[in-house]
Amino acid sequence: MIVIPTTRPPMIPDALADALAPLSTVGLVELDQAQLHDRVESKVILHQRDVAVAIARLADRYRVLEHEAMHTQHYRTEYFDDGNLRSYHEHHNQKANRLKVRYRTYMNSDLTYFEIKRAIGGRTVKDRQRTMRPGDQLHPEDALFVFEKTGWESARLSPSITIDYDRILLVKDDFSERVTIDLNVRFQSDGHHVAAEGLAICEFKQSRHDRTSPAVLAVQRRPQMFSKYCMGLASCHPNLRRNRFKKVFRSLATIDVALISNPLKEVTP
Repeated sequence: MIVIPTTRPPMIPDALADALAPLSTVGLVELDQAQLHDRVESKVILHQRDVAVAIARLADRYRVLEHEAMHTQHYRTEYFDDGNLRSYHEHHNQKANRLKVRYRTYMNSDLTYFEIKRAIGGRTVKDRQRTMRPGDQLHPEDALFVFEKTGWESARLSPSITIDYDRILLVKDDFSERVTIDLNVRFQSDGHHVAAEGLAICEFKQSRHDRTSPAVLAVQRRPQMFSKYCMGLASCHPNLRRNRFKKVFRSLATIDVALISNPLKEVTP
């Protein structure tokens, strides 16, 4: 059986580690000042080799999360959807008000949160609560949480995709903006495994859109639509409807990102 290891140290190139070294650090407690659970989001995709140059431009305005002496954290996000992949298709069809249901585990510290992430009128609103790693169905307290918040019946929800990645988190010096940079992105869904080799996803979380943000300017690329959830499912299941995502797939090829099916992973008996 091929599996992604449950724990591993986050992996970043030496050049990126060197670029992060001059940044001042911020801890988890202090970072709570910039939670931004009600926010606007924009994303930029670029090749991992270009991240170090962008970060070097931000040393005097941004701080990097440091936890347990590391600047990078390993995340695992496990999504639940209904049998028709309602969340996927609502995103594909650009429904204005939509939601995603997921478990997010911070693998370094083994903390798990159950999250409902909603897109409402162009803003992102996230509700979450502490929980345990999921199984094949929602935990009872999480099932109640999702019903109270959305009216969705938990019996209709089952695991749809697991996404592993390493995250660098930057926060602006006045705590008005968060920037996340996701690397080493891997998808697994229903026995299918895909690695996005070379991909870096930069996401800007702001109280309102600010295209003059130093972080936005530093990456020197235009924001574009990108959903790890949708791209992961579309990559693992090529027969899914994906017309609105073709531009994103072309963008990945343009920046030399390769989607590798069934990448080599740790093998257990």
